[in-house]
Amino acid sequence: MTYRFHNQSDPLERARLRIVLATVVINIVAVALLALTRWSDWKTGLALNLLDNFLLLSFVFLRRDLLIARLMVFGLAVGFAELPADAWLVLHTRTLDYSVGGGPMLWCSPAWMPLAWEIVAVQFGYLGLRLWERFGGFGLLLIGGLGAVNIPYYEEMARRIHWWTYSGCRMISFTPYYIVLGEFGIAVALALLAVQLRRGTWKKAAIAGLVGGLAIFICYALAYLVTDGLVKVK
Repeated sequence: MTYRFHNQSDPLERARLRIVLATVVINIVAVALLALTRWSDWKTGLALNLLDNFLLLSFVFLRRDLLIARLMVFGLAVGFAELPADAWLVLHTRTLDYSVGGGPMLWCSPAWMPLAWEIVAVQFGYLGLRLWERFGGFGLLLIGGLGAVNIPYYEEMARRIHWWTYSGCRMISFTPYYIVLGEFGIAVALALLAVQLRRGTWKKAAIAGLVGGLAIFICYALAYLVTDGLVKVK
């Protein structure tokens, strides 16, 4: 697209990559450590996402970086627009259960879930944007593969740290097949939407986020149809 050949050696670009990768590493390590505890619940999920937001907001203010700021607006819009997808998984497929975590709810989701999807959207949006600019279509395949591996890691660990559980669907260990397949498409969709945010308005970022939330619903629905909807789960 227009910004395919953006200068990736720019010091600000390298700093953006470092802060986004820092949130990825912090989340992976924190979740692994929380899995060793018995007291984790909804509060640990909220705390981790507040930490991520603190780091990103600090970067935005210190660097006066409008791209990361737009990605955060994009991510928040994704987070709230994703709530119908969660409700569909909880109420229609009955495969997702948030009751193990306790705490306040927002419709069928934990109240902190929009923040969790915000961070996912920033991470995969920015990394996907960079991969697209460097490798084109192959970069989208790379970010899709990363989504199919990285996000299901949290799905697998969520049961151990009392955030949510799955049942009544085809799974590998404790992660549904439809999650693995769906996250591939979600990561690609978030990357494609983030490509539009190199130069844009806050309104454009918010609209892109709403489209991202719809894309999450579509990806999960199609993936569920493929893995579970066309066959009877025993």
